[in-house]
Amino acid sequence: MAGIGFELKKLFDKSGLVNKAKAYTYSSLITIGPMLLCIVMVAVFNWMMRQAGVDFLNVELFQSSVIYAFIFSYIMSSMMTMYLTRVSSDFLNEGYHNALLPSLYGSIQITLIAGAIPALIFLIVAPLPLSVKTGLFLLFMLLIMIWNQVVYVSAMKNFRRIVGAFACGAVVSIGALSIILYLTPLRTASSALFSFDSGFLVTAGMLMVQIERYFKPGKTVSNFSFLAFLRRYPSLIVIGILNAVGLFAHQFIQWFGPSGVVISDAFLMAPQYDVAVFCAFLSAVPTLIVFVVSLETSFYPKFRNYYDYILSKGSIMDINRARTEMYQVLGQQFTLMMGIQMIFSIISIALGIRFLPLMGFTSTQIDLFNLLVIGYFAYIIYNVVSLVLLYFDDRKGVLWLAIAFLGMNTGFTAISVWLNDQGFSFFAASFLTLLLALARIIHVLNHINYYTFSAQPLVARQTENRFGPLLKR
Repeated sequence: MAGIGFELKKLFDKSGLVNKAKAYTYSSLITIGPMLLCIVMVAVFNWMMRQAGVDFLNVELFQSSVIYAFIFSYIMSSMMTMYLTRVSSDFLNEGYHNALLPSLYGSIQITLIAGAIPALIFLIVAPLPLSVKTGLFLLFMLLIMIWNQVVYVSAMKNFRRIVGAFACGAVVSIGALSIILYLTPLRTASSALFSFDSGFLVTAGMLMVQIERYFKPGKTVSNFSFLAFLRRYPSLIVIGILNAVGLFAHQFIQWFGPSGVVISDAFLMAPQYDVAVFCAFLSAVPTLIVFVVSLETSFYPKFRNYYDYILSKGSIMDINRARTEMYQVLGQQFTLMMGIQMIFSIISIALGIRFLPLMGFTSTQIDLFNLLVIGYFAYIIYNVVSLVLLYFDDRKGVLWLAIAFLGMNTGFTAISVWLNDQGFSFFAASFLTLLLALARIIHVLNHINYYTFSAQPLVARQTENRFGPLLKR
């Protein structure tokens, strides 16, 4: 998250509970803003539509449309977001601020075009009303745009306006749906979709205004100049796609299994499994927030100090002392995050056993939920370890971990569907990948001097931009 650590550290270092709460609030909105907004809004919309007497088929069609838009927009935008995070960080560190805004425009153009092609093919074939197709396509495009914006939002200082953008979007969506449900006869899935779209349109517009104000355009730079770094970081694009597909692979396999159903002759889903996944994933959210606030504000200064000594020709004693401090902080933060996640996982299982039956969960679904909670515990820790490995530029190791997780998650789930067993496959894939990730980071840390001094190129070559002179301050 380019630049967020510096700003959150200012809040986190201040005394007082209010400042700590602000730091965690901003972290949650920036790291999982679109995801959190989607989850909350789907739950609110479902409740409002049921209270207003909307028939079950329209509620189900709306929910399926939002889930498809969310999953596939996340996968499509993941093609660029990890690569953009690295490139935008390089731009900030090197002072090429004039290239940040054009790179956002370019990434949005690329992902919108790449996403529009399969989306239009699906919508042409799907036997859905034109109004539903229009609302779904608009939501898909808006989510792709917001996923790209989040990369740049993380570098902005005005967190209050960022929070305001997400809050205003939620208020507009709820207000629009309330007007439609209680003042008009249009109680359909398409009207709910357009209400949903209105809020995300407001959020995307407000975020774009804030981004343009913060990253003021300077010298003219091509919108696609950021692609000049493609030769340097091609693995990040592959890693982003593999991670996104791997996250949802077990659901895709379940859709084609015995529990899969076709909704409105268009959407293939496994409702009981998908609902359990949705509830279990919420248990992993705390670690995402703690990672950004705690690890980046505590670990990054030690990490930077270690490499500053190397680059500024510090003595071997200074370098070794900085390395030891970095290892200590990293170990402390890993222990902290695993402890916090374990607490939330235990609480989630206890609350699930007590309250999920009240929401209509069967005993089989509760068992599935418990397995998925443990699976997401392993998955989220593996994800954090992968991000730390990227700090040390171990792209090759993270790439192989992403391949391993996708392969195991897909293979184990296919076997479990054949055996008519659910839940354990995701846990097994996540746990085994976590073990591989821990082994990899131990290897990297034990050989950090080799990766720092011997594995780097002896001569640094400036990347050329085929669209013209690369970047000028």
